[in-house]
Amino acid sequence: MSGLVAAQASQIAQADASLAVYSVVAATASAAIAGSLYGNSLSDVARSGISKQQISLLAGADADGDINSARLNYRIEPKKIFWKTKDFALSANLELSIGQWQADRKYKDRSLTDFGITPVFKIKSHEKSPWYAEVGVGVHLLSQVHIKDYTKSTQFQFGDQFGLGWENQQFRVGYKYLHVSNANIEIPNPSTDFHFVELGYRF
Repeated sequence: MSGLVAAQASQIAQADASLAVYSVVAATASAAIAGSLYGNSLSDVARSGISKQQISLLAGADADGDINSARLNYRIEPKKIFWKTKDFALSANLELSIGQWQADRKYKDRSLTDFGITPVFKIKSHEKSPWYAEVGVGVHLLSQVHIKDYTKSTQFQFGDQFGLGWENQQFRVGYKYLHVSNANIEIPNPSTDFHFVELGYRF
């Protein structure tokens, strides 16, 4: 009976994670399409030059609580806003990251390194607001496919992320959710979901 309950709980958790991932992908695609239709093209934004750069340190754990992770992110924020109105501002940023995964001591395969590149769309109520929400879908390369008690099949993975937080001209404090999987390019495809606290310096 307890095994059945555990299996049902696992299925519910996987369904919740899948819904979150689909929501991030849909929000990212919608932001890209809307910005292109009503604002500037991504090529115009890229050519506008750099307004801000950002270095962030993230620390967190996976949803199961037995993989800890630390990440170092470097972000480029272009001068031109992707799309803005009187009550809304959407910026398109590029984020490069490196992360270390460290599993619990009870597992044989305990660590790997993760390299990522992600376009991130940041949403604010207006351009100068300190509060933000952001979504992004990028690609990740893992140093190996074995971690904890499962195998990821491919070193190439997709990373879907969602964040909330506060920032000013110099600092950022926020929360970030990161889902890493290979979108069923090859099976088995065990996903890993992280929850991070982010501290950043903007310059």
